[in-house]
Amino acid sequence: MFDAPAERVTELAENGYTVVPDALSPEQVDRLSAAMDRALERRAGRIREEPAKRRSQLFGIPALDAELIEPLALPTTLPIVCAFLGWNIYMYHSHLDINRPLPPGEESTYVWHRDMQSATYTLPPPLPLLSMKVGYFLTDVTSPDRGSPMVIPGSHLSTTVERAEDFAQEQPTANPVLAPAGSAVILDSRLWHSVGKNHSDVTRKVLYYAYAYRWIRPSDPLHLSEEQLAVLSPVQRQLLGAGTTVKGFHLPRDEDVPLRSVVESGSVTHLTLDAPVTS
Repeated sequence: MFDAPAERVTELAENGYTVVPDALSPEQVDRLSAAMDRALERRAGRIREEPAKRRSQLFGIPALDAELIEPLALPTTLPIVCAFLGWNIYMYHSHLDINRPLPPGEESTYVWHRDMQSATYTLPPPLPLLSMKVGYFLTDVTSPDRGSPMVIPGSHLSTTVERAEDFAQEQPTANPVLAPAGSAVILDSRLWHSVGKNHSDVTRKVLYYAYAYRWIRPSDPLHLSEEQLAVLSPVQRQLLGAGTTVKGFHLPRDEDVPLRSVVESGSVTHLTLDAPVTS
């Protein structure tokens, strides 16, 4: 059943984030962690390094390893995304995230930000909801010293103009997102958040998949071949940006959005409105 638990939807609407326990099975955690390691080894030249944070990233991850396509359309998380964005969506951005332990005595800074802020900074408040990001924890982040994401609950509902430079390092209302491996965090793109500081002896590993409306341009080129797309499900192809025509991203036909029938066959009530298609 394609179902969005009411408590997760309510928490996400009120706080701007929610944690989904057991979003991945232990077997999926192990398999995806191995795929992440393979991607880092194969694409070492493409890794984005932040030495001051002991952080490494790779973007466009479904193209890095076939196993990394699976989290795109999981029944544990996708219905919650659809409850907010509806069915005319795709993955516009993705990255794997390695947060290594800081050496003793070394510090890093918080970089408070909203996702998509470089694209939405000219919009007047309140900002519209344009994206949701799902992060899958492949290691335990059950204590705040493990570099878990830091979030400012409720900041997605702000009605004032805010810039990253206005945020002090220490935010009294900020919380670490704590969860065991296999959990997922779902973030409203308007929520102010930051990478946490890893003062543990554990390397934190997360896979992030960000969804947006299909008429928003992608942030990462995937370069998946027709042969690679052909073996995937129709919903997976939609979420990877496939479509029949350019106009179909704005005025989709049924073949453009197979996710629509999945959503409508389940019990997900989404916040978006179904409007008649007009040219």
